[in-house]
Amino acid sequence: MINKTVIVTSTDRGYLPAACCQLWSAYINLQNKHDVSLFLVCCDVDDTDLAKARNMFAARQMEVEIIHASEIAEKIETIKGRRWPRAAYLRLYFDEIFGVEIERLVYLDADTRVVTDLTPLLKVDLHGNPVGAVHDMFYYVTNRIGDRREMLFLDPDAPYLQSGVMVFDWGATLELGLLAEARRFIEKYPERCVEAPDQDALNAILKNRWMPLDPRWNLHESYLMYANAHQAFIEHYTSSKPWSRNRAPAWKAASEWYRQQLADTDWTGFVNRPSFGESIILEIKFLISKSVVRLKYFLSDYTPFLLDWFGISTCRVDSPQHSIPRSRKHVELMIDTEIEEAAHRCPPLRPPESVLGFSSK
Repeated sequence: MINKTVIVTSTDRGYLPAACCQLWSAYINLQNKHDVSLFLVCCDVDDTDLAKARNMFAARQMEVEIIHASEIAEKIETIKGRRWPRAAYLRLYFDEIFGVEIERLVYLDADTRVVTDLTPLLKVDLHGNPVGAVHDMFYYVTNRIGDRREMLFLDPDAPYLQSGVMVFDWGATLELGLLAEARRFIEKYPERCVEAPDQDALNAILKNRWMPLDPRWNLHESYLMYANAHQAFIEHYTSSKPWSRNRAPAWKAASEWYRQQLADTDWTGFVNRPSFGESIILEIKFLISKSVVRLKYFLSDYTPFLLDWFGISTCRVDSPQHSIPRSRKHVELMIDTEIEEAAHRCPPLRPPESVLGFSSK
């Protein structure tokens, strides 16, 4: 029997071991395991892949329902201008999988890891909104949010959610037809959903209909790599992955966690551990890239004429930034303010980047 609360992740063969680890991290952080149903929705996998997943779950005495969404994958194949793997679109078809018997659906990306008790997230008050999600702070701290707003027809001060962790009032989501609306947006404007197609579409159709959650429920690398004042509730590896050989230095502990979880499975070789020399090189490359960009920020602010002299473009505060945040202070301030907003201790952030001194454009 399906419980009224479900946790779902989706994947294809490439992320299947990570997705199984993700569900394990959720399972061990459930206080009342019998009150929540776990689902793995996948496509582009074969029977051998699914058998490996079932073996891992059985060894841990986990009840996980695996849904092989092959028919939905065929529908995704027809999306005009599709640039991402079919698994990236699966969550937009959950209304064709899960019915009205479910009250709350919590979606977690395959590249997330739960590190604390999930009870507060499962029971969070959405205050009448159909969806709860975390701000995608990357676009705020790099001042790149203006482009997303323009592309997705958002208001000039609109927030932008990160779709890797989402809490759905499932009855309201079905009644409003939100996922079908998101699919229609992608079909109509494929050229506008270029950053992350599902995330862009959800932002486009959820204007003023999602509640900001505490950012620690989806703390991704824009924070984890550049700041450390707050402990994550859920870690999200949005770019480099802990299981990849070129993983970020910050993912060393996470990499070891994945290796340990998969040690007794059919995926013992999934985690690529860099050698000692490779680890040193990765650390040096990260430090150099961060230092170079931060130096450019400094010169842009205080001695822009030097950059002009050498024909190097400046990067002023009021312009879009590099992918590296301008400062650790900016990152911490953004997260602090989002925590205050989620706790209703400050007004809604409109525009969110204004707390950093950036102007909405």
